[in-house]
Amino acid sequence: MSNDTSWGFVKAYFAARIERLKDVREDRGALSIETMMIVAGLVVVAAIAAGVILTKVNEKAKEIK
Repeated sequence: MSNDTSWGFVKAYFAARIERLKDVREDRGALSIETMMIVAGLVVVAAIAAGVILTKVNEKAKEIK
């Protein structure tokens, strides 16, 4: 997974969004909307990762039985 280019893009995208949040402190409305977008994106990425991990664990559990 570390060699996947799409994973690198996701990391770079969120790093850029976080840096922008650090620089923009005057616009409170846009800040909260962008923060929610980042949080929602991270939740989606975490859900996908959890799904992949659970699938792999279930496959291994079936092999053991």
